[in-house]
Amino acid sequence: MEHDDPCTHPRDGNNLLVWSSEISTGPFSLLINSDYDTQTPPPTHLSINYLNRERPTDKNSQLNGYIQLPGGGLQCVDERILENQSGIIFETVSKAAVFLAKGKNVVGMSLPIKLFEPRSTLERMLDRWSFMPVFMRNMSGMNNLEKFKKVITMAVAGLYIAPSQEKPFNPLLGETLQAHWPDGTEAYCEHTVHHPPVTHFCIYAKDFTIDGYLELKGKFKKNSLVGGYKGKVRVKFNSGQIVSYTFPRFRAGGMIFGPHTVNWVRQMNFEDNSGLTAMIKLGPKRKKTWFTKAVGKIDDFRGEIQQSGSKVCEITGNWLKGLSFNGIKAWDIKRDLPVFHKFPINPLPSDWRYREDLIWLAKGYPEIAQAWKHKIEYRQRKDRKLRSLRLKHNK
Repeated sequence: MEHDDPCTHPRDGNNLLVWSSEISTGPFSLLINSDYDTQTPPPTHLSINYLNRERPTDKNSQLNGYIQLPGGGLQCVDERILENQSGIIFETVSKAAVFLAKGKNVVGMSLPIKLFEPRSTLERMLDRWSFMPVFMRNMSGMNNLEKFKKVITMAVAGLYIAPSQEKPFNPLLGETLQAHWPDGTEAYCEHTVHHPPVTHFCIYAKDFTIDGYLELKGKFKKNSLVGGYKGKVRVKFNSGQIVSYTFPRFRAGGMIFGPHTVNWVRQMNFEDNSGLTAMIKLGPKRKKTWFTKAVGKIDDFRGEIQQSGSKVCEITGNWLKGLSFNGIKAWDIKRDLPVFHKFPINPLPSDWRYREDLIWLAKGYPEIAQAWKHKIEYRQRKDRKLRSLRLKHNK
């Protein structure tokens, strides 16, 4: 099966890592027809066996490299990540200040390869629906409230999946992702706007579709990076019910000094076209007076479902433990395990897996990955300038 995926083996030569010693790029590269550079040879593509390797699903594996803090949230203790970030974070924050002064989103900054993981933001986004196959099954006989609860459960349960202080690669304009789950559900994503970074997506399941677009945002606040997905996710059931929701924001602390922490903040909003609404606030219960303390941990949440303004039930829980409706647990982090997507052979030529910088990082060669990243970013800036000139000319 692996041989069906293009360029996973050398075209010429004996180096299994290098696709060609004569042609500068593979057939799906952004830099086709560029001059051959022996310092940045074209890599063989990642095999389908590597892409579809099994990912552990238990809580400890998902939170590997983190400890849960007594007051809530996570702290990164992974020595490799902390070492990679040492000395780079201050430089990055200084660079971000320049971006913010120009009114730009810090998500679009060019960053050192040491801060990255070999995944695209498109794939990281898809992890948020890892509980879709768990909670969104056999829904045709459910009423609107039951389906509404299932969407809330799926969305909240996915928050803890694979947190990371390593940055995924910003997608290239037009970059795509295709994936599927064991039950036959299919996912399609495309990066449609580069500045600001916007991705459209559509997921096709038996009883519903999920679609929408999300913009990845991020900005520095003192010692923290606060960011998340701006936009709405729409779940369209075959019955005609449409549920939409928003993601909360994340806060990565310790960007300049102190421990490196991760937590979700602010709120999630849900609504449907039958009058059901829900707001889930993340964090401890706020104190009512100056003389009382906030109750709970920073990873707790609470909220309620309303029908046309009237309370239906309470929502309580913790994004690192579980979720309950009126005290009845709907999701338990120890009991309910995620189901991760898989990738097909021979996707569109614009698929994320064909990026040379990402491939070389996955193969364990960060220096070559860094060089490819510079070349790709230069080409992106050049193309963007040409598009701007064409727009001005057409006006």
